[in-house]
Amino acid sequence: MTTLYLTEPGTVIHCKNQVLDIVQQEHHQTYRLADVSLMVVMPGVQLTSVTLSRLFDSNVETIFLDKNGQFRGRLQGQYATNPMVRIAQYQVLDSTFGMAIAQRMVDGKVRNQRVLLQRRNRQMKPKRAELRQAIARMGDSLASLQPRETPHSRDTLMGIEGNCAQLYYQALRYCFSEEWKFTGRNRRPPRDPINALLSWGYSILLSRSFVACVQAGLDPYVGYFHAVQPYRPNLVLDVMEEFRPVVVDQAVISLVQSEVLTPDDFEPSPEGDGIWLGTLAKKLFLTKLEQQFNSTLLYPSQNRRLSLTQIMFEQARLLGRCLVDRQLDYEPFVIR
Repeated sequence: MTTLYLTEPGTVIHCKNQVLDIVQQEHHQTYRLADVSLMVVMPGVQLTSVTLSRLFDSNVETIFLDKNGQFRGRLQGQYATNPMVRIAQYQVLDSTFGMAIAQRMVDGKVRNQRVLLQRRNRQMKPKRAELRQAIARMGDSLASLQPRETPHSRDTLMGIEGNCAQLYYQALRYCFSEEWKFTGRNRRPPRDPINALLSWGYSILLSRSFVACVQAGLDPYVGYFHAVQPYRPNLVLDVMEEFRPVVVDQAVISLVQSEVLTPDDFEPSPEGDGIWLGTLAKKLFLTKLEQQFNSTLLYPSQNRRLSLTQIMFEQARLLGRCLVDRQLDYEPFVIR
């Protein structure tokens, strides 16, 4: 199956005889509709009315992003769902059970962040004391995230997660050479190329996580760790937490260390206060990100290898089953 990233303004998508015809100036590309599983559409791309109709009928997931790569919305046709999943989701909101799930999600995120730092620490010569220290301190935080009779409050969890995130992103600079000028996480707007890549990647991951939540029958706007802030897909943000390091961070590290990109492949934002991906950087990164989504890893819950995209769907379904059965057997996906 194919994922289409439609990023170039002026592109027009036609559909005839179940074939998508992508037209950009004088260039044409065609894809059988049956071979397309996902379309990601940027501003300036036009889908004809016939194309929209065929996408609905074929249940091809279609996601729209804004110029900064932020999620705008999605096409949604008919899909099978179980109302009991959403009812169960609402029933445990702000409960001990809900906070226990939130604690496990945070635990999964921190574990995966720490694994990436441990991998880098094994590679580095000479060793960096700051990197070892960050790994040790994150290990201490993980001890406090172990299952307990009474889970942490949301405020406490936010504090633990925030502290670990600060340690992680400051230590992540040892994954990149000094020319990238990465010293930690910043956004809105990102002020260096690495943060531009991270922001773009997290937006794509949010879009894919949104799809997983909806297809699992969950309400994407009612969460447990991120709770119920208005106009925000809170559960999507919950579900994607454990996958941020596994999908996006790993893709960024791999792409930058391959040296196919340089800081010159990025450009100032129109306002001049941030950094954007240039055309080449955007294409290369989306390719690398898609490779990461399609990479296969052992999924312990089923003792078989699945792509990361499939694992995301399985984790959303697992969450739905836990909520309906009211059994705290949700386990985050953790890499080794």
